[in-house]
Amino acid sequence: MRHLLWFLALGLFWGISPSLYKHLSEIKMPVTHTVVITGIGVGLIMFASALWRDGWRGLDPRVPAYGTVCAFLMNIPFALNLYLASHVPPTELAIIITLSPFFSYLLALALGRENTSIFRLIAIVFGFASTLILILTREGNVEGKVSWWLIASLAIPILYAAYNHYASAHWPDGTNVMQAGAAESLASGLLMVPVLLILAPPGAASNPAIPLYWILAAVTLMWVVERMAFFTLSNEKGAVYTVQATYVSTPTAVAIGAFFFDGGTDIWLWISLALLMVALWLNNTGRDTAIIAPANPESHAG
Repeated sequence: MRHLLWFLALGLFWGISPSLYKHLSEIKMPVTHTVVITGIGVGLIMFASALWRDGWRGLDPRVPAYGTVCAFLMNIPFALNLYLASHVPPTELAIIITLSPFFSYLLALALGRENTSIFRLIAIVFGFASTLILILTREGNVEGKVSWWLIASLAIPILYAAYNHYASAHWPDGTNVMQAGAAESLASGLLMVPVLLILAPPGAASNPAIPLYWILAAVTLMWVVERMAFFTLSNEKGAVYTVQATYVSTPTAVAIGAFFFDGGTDIWLWISLALLMVALWLNNTGRDTAIIAPANPESHAG
C-alpha cells in the first residue's frame, strides 16, 4: 500500500507538471530561476528533515557526490522541459515525455539489467507509432509538415531515462530518501546559479514581477513530495517500476492541458494517447515474460 500511495503521488505530480511548466512560460519565469529557487528550496526542506530524523552522524559522506551527479543528469532534461513548454502544448509534451519508460527499458536491456520480452518490444513499436502520429499531425494535418519543437522534445525522455537509471543503479547503501533528495536538490539549484547570473541576473528588466514568484513556492512544496516519491520507489522498486507512474500522469496531463490551455486536442491527439496507453500496458505486462535472459540476472532493477 505504501508503494502504491507513492506511485499515485508521483504520477499525479508528473501529470500536473506539463501545464504548470506552460504557466511558468506564460508569465515569463526564467528557466534558471525555476531550477535555482525550487532546487535550493526543496533541498533545504529535505536537509532539515534529514537532520531532524538522523542528526549529523546519520549523514552518509557518499551522498553529496551521488546527489551532484543526479542533479547534473536531471537539470538538463528539466531545463529543456521548462524551455520547450513555451513552444509545445502541454498535451503534446505530456505524450512525448511518457516515452521515458521505453527508453529506460532499452537502456536497462543494453546494460543487462532487464529481460528481453516480446510484449515490451511490441510496446516500443506502439509507443513510437503514437509519437509518429502526433508529430505528423500537429502542423498541416497529414500533409507531411512537422513541428521541429515537438521533435526536439524527444530529447527529454531520452535524458530522463539516463537520469532514472543512474539514480536507481548507484543508490548509496544505507542512504535514506531525505538525504538523497536533499543532496540532489541542493546541487541542482547551486549548479544552475552561475547560469542564472549570466542569463537572468536579479533585477533584470525581463524578470517577472516579484508577486509572481509565489508560484515557485507552491512548486517547491510539490517537488518535495515528488522527490520523496521518486527516490523511495527508485531505491525500493527500481527505475523501470518507477517510470510506470506514467500510467497515472499521461491521461492526467492530457486532461489538464486540454482543460486549461489550447492544447490542440483533435482526434489525432486522442488516437496517439490511446496507442500510448496500450503501449504502456504492454510494457508493464511484459515484465515477467522474458524470451531472452539478461546477462546478469542478479542485477535486475525491478
